[in-house]
Amino acid sequence: MSITHLILVAFKPEAEAEAVRKVCSGVLALKDNCLTADTKTPYIKSITGGINSSPEGFTNGYTYAFVVEFNSTEDRDYYVKQDTAHRSLVDGALPYIQQLCIVDYTPGVF
Repeated sequence: MSITHLILVAFKPEAEAEAVRKVCSGVLALKDNCLTADTKTPYIKSITGGINSSPEGFTNGYTYAFVVEFNSTEDRDYYVKQDTAHRSLVDGALPYIQQLCIVDYTPGVF
């Protein structure tokens, strides 16, 4: 079953616009940069993301959202625990991030 990985980000107020753009571009680039250990082929099904534009007022400070889709729990687990491209991006992004919310779910499973 597929897994959807939802990432909400609040950048630090002092984070420069170029740093924010670099982090956001880096997240989207994971689609091509995250490769399986054995075949060295991309395994992320899709990634979308952007700046929050909701007028509802329930953002809790989160300003960007990303949705990463994986074909399986195994792919998600590899991404979270072992993928060096993902780990490198996280390590480079954390100094600019004030707050994160990450939720994983299987579509339609309640």
